[in-house]
Amino acid sequence: MPQRKKRAGRCTGCGLHLPLCVCDRFVSLRSQAALVVVRHIRERLKPTNTGRWLAQMVQDTAITHYGQREPPFDPTPLRRDDVRFCVLYPREDATVLDAEGLARLRAELAPGQRLGFALLDGTWHQCSRMSRRVPVVQDLPCVALPPGPPSRWGVRTQHDERGLSTFEAGVRLVSLVDGPQHAAPLQAVFHEIAARMMFMKGKLPTPEVPEAWRLDRLPGVAA
Repeated sequence: MPQRKKRAGRCTGCGLHLPLCVCDRFVSLRSQAALVVVRHIRERLKPTNTGRWLAQMVQDTAITHYGQREPPFDPTPLRRDDVRFCVLYPREDATVLDAEGLARLRAELAPGQRLGFALLDGTWHQCSRMSRRVPVVQDLPCVALPPGPPSRWGVRTQHDERGLSTFEAGVRLVSLVDGPQHAAPLQAVFHEIAARMMFMKGKLPTPEVPEAWRLDRLPGVAA
């Protein structure tokens, strides 16, 4: 009986098979916005979870977990006097972060405050429940991204056409707040990870970034 080929080990950083690892291409940058990833506990060990990369590449991004009995959810990262937080989720009452919506949010900041965003990290169903049940998060004003390119995270099924991976959503927030040029390195790294992960899953013929992806435009105004 022929022996099965051993699967290549996965990198603990990017989640890719070791020969495809792109950790050496990770960037590190700051944003004017404070980002907090509220991650469902079931996402914590998934190699396809993207929220962790946001914390690795956007400095001072916090991750807090929801859904476990012990320890209980820690809302501390969302309780800051110097940050006015919103939760990113496309509810009907959400403020769309177009130029007008973003200007309105900035006008509401108290002196010394900056904008902050809670990004819900889980499946579409999990995020829907989290937006209504997570302490502190459920009381935050809701914002939504303006229309943009479709998600390139074809590794996991999107149950809504507006669905994006947590990292993609974070990149677009950085682009809106800091400008597309500032966020472009994040998008480039994400495209590398996504293409290689989809190649691993047999969803792309090569690990190269498809040319069509390179045309994806980030939202916001260039600095």
